[in-house]
Amino acid sequence: MVIQRIYRSIPFQLCLVVAVLWIFHRLSPFLIEHYQISLQVNKVTAPIFGSPARDLNKWIVLPIIVFVLYIYLIRTILKSELSIPTPVILAITIGLKVTIDVSVTMINGQFLPPITNHGVAQYLTDVPKFTSLGDILKNYTTKANQLTTHAGTHPPGPVLTLWITTKYFGYDRLTKAFLIIFTAPISLIPLYLIAKQIFDKRVAFYTLALYLVTPNIVLLTATCMDAFYAVFLISSIYFYLLATKNRSVLLAILTGVLLTVSMFLTFATTFLGVYFITLTGFTYINNKKALRSHLTTLCISGITFCFVYLLMYVTTGYNAISCLMGAVYIDEHGSSNHGGLGTGYETLSRYLFISATNFFAFFSCLGAITVTLWIRELIGTIQQIVSLKFKKSNMENPEDQESTSESINFLLAYVSSLIPIGFSTLYTAETERIWIFMAPFILIPTAKHLKKHIDLRQNHRIFYVTIILLFAQTVMFEIFLNTLW
Repeated sequence: MVIQRIYRSIPFQLCLVVAVLWIFHRLSPFLIEHYQISLQVNKVTAPIFGSPARDLNKWIVLPIIVFVLYIYLIRTILKSELSIPTPVILAITIGLKVTIDVSVTMINGQFLPPITNHGVAQYLTDVPKFTSLGDILKNYTTKANQLTTHAGTHPPGPVLTLWITTKYFGYDRLTKAFLIIFTAPISLIPLYLIAKQIFDKRVAFYTLALYLVTPNIVLLTATCMDAFYAVFLISSIYFYLLATKNRSVLLAILTGVLLTVSMFLTFATTFLGVYFITLTGFTYINNKKALRSHLTTLCISGITFCFVYLLMYVTTGYNAISCLMGAVYIDEHGSSNHGGLGTGYETLSRYLFISATNFFAFFSCLGAITVTLWIRELIGTIQQIVSLKFKKSNMENPEDQESTSESINFLLAYVSSLIPIGFSTLYTAETERIWIFMAPFILIPTAKHLKKHIDLRQNHRIFYVTIILLFAQTVMFEIFLNTLW
């Protein structure tokens, strides 16, 4: 009985998660050298992309002060029992997001990383290579071979965004940094609304609190364009779920438009297509009453997506398929500024290591405590399916059954989509950055699990321990890891 209580406890499971992540980190250099695996990840920091650093100095005081303010405001909101209006809560968390990101970035004594061919220079360096918006849309694929690493393997959206921004605010690295810093926090709005729609206001607020101190989100949303993309990607998730709930054609069309914008910014949007299809499949299994709404939303948003791209091709000459194929070729074979990463299938050892790196890099940077709680919630959800099948006929309220099925489908569809995508070599490392938009699928179930523990213990101790551990890991990563962004 005592042993059972120990291995079921959160501290023990947290230590287990940390041990697994640490073992893979320590094994990575050996595996890379022994099997001669070619990968853009530094073997010292593998599986995380970046290089080792040590930036501990007096600026460490700044994020600590900000974190104390964060704790105070979060505690004040919780003490009010979330009676504070939602717009005020969102405004407070958005302000905290900007403050936390900037203060952590300043730990190394610099607001921006040193000038290199990586990081902030990506996309920005390519802006002068185009004379107009029309030039970007029509000739982007043709010029992709001469663009910087990320611009050459992405759609034209990031360069087009920076072309417009720098035209009005000046061509400078700070322009790009401020664009990201002040737009990235907008992701908090759809994130909150998704959590509130699936669960309730408390889970939604816990989700926001976790998001503010999650390591990869803090470290990569000050100067990394993926934080800008996340606004549209997370909004796409929200409006898709809202469209299925309200059975709204207009919301389905809006979802299609948001997916178009997202795909114009990053090809990682393909994951959402896979996820929405998988979600529809789980809806068929667990909640057939909602299947028609999901199929309608899926079809309408998909048709809208295709129609907008067809319209773009006719009016501007932008060929999305040609751009995608060109990006895949450059990613595999290289360009004038990119060495090429290969297909990932060159050898079995390289394929397996890349696939493992995709998952370990992502989960390492989400925070060990978050991963622990998320896995616990995932296991609980799988166990819940069995009891749900048994109790389904006894549920008096159909709305309760639909709500329960929605929360189960939300998580299981994500896991079922993530596993094949992670093993597909569509991604070759750097998933801690590229998969930032997946935050809802990790943090919302984690917040739900926290709520269960808080209700059981009748106090918020586990919640405060969680956010303190997340902040500590964030600061530690910022000190000892140069993410190059």
